Amino acid sequence: MKSVLVIAVLLRFMDSFMIYTEPFVLTGGGPGSSTTFLSQTLTTMAIGQFDIGRAAAFSLIYFLIVLLVSWVFFTAITHLDKEK
Repeated sequence: MKSVLVIAVLLRFMDSFMIYTEPFVLTGGGPGSSTTFLSQTLTTMAIGQFDIGRAAAFSLIYFLIVLLVSWVFFTAITHLDKEK
C-alpha cells in the first residue's frame, strides 16, 4: 500500500507545477505580478510576445527542475522504505 501512496503523492506533486487556469481565471496574474506562475509567464512569452525559442528553453529548464525534484523525492521515499 505504501508504494501506491508514494506514486500518488509523486503524481500530485508533479501536477502542482502545471498550475495555470486557477490563478489566471481568478486574478489574471495580478495585482502586479504577485500571483503569476512560471507557466503563465511561459505562455505570455510564447504566444503574447511570439518568442518561441526562449519560451522553449525556459520550459525545458522548468521540466528538468521538476524532474530533478521528483527524482530526489522518489529516491528518498524508496530509500526510507528499504530501511524498514
